[in-house]
Amino acid sequence: MNALLHAPPPVSHALSGVLRAKGFEVADFDLEEEASPAWSDDLFGGLLRVRCWSTGEERVYPTGSGSAWLGAFLMDLGGGHFSRAARGERTALG
Repeated sequence: MNALLHAPPPVSHALSGVLRAKGFEVADFDLEEEASPAWSDDLFGGLLRVRCWSTGEERVYPTGSGSAWLGAFLMDLGGGHFSRAARGERTALG
C-alpha cells in the first residue's frame, strides 16, 4: 500500500523524514493537509490529518503560525496514538 501524501512539500517531507528516522513505515501513513480558508489570516493556518493504516488511528493537528503540530506528532509516535504502527528497518536515530 502506498502512502498518499496530499500535503504541500514542507509538511509531507517533514513527516516522512520523521517517520523514517523513527523506524516507521512511511507507506503505513496517509497525510492530508486542509489549507486555511481564504477568509482567514495566516494565524489560523490549516489542519493536518494523519491516518495510520495498520492501527486505524487518525489524528488532526492544527498547522497555523506558532502551532506545535510537529511536537504533538512526535509525542504520538513515541508513546501515543501511533506508537503501535508498522515499523520498517531500524535506523541509527530510531
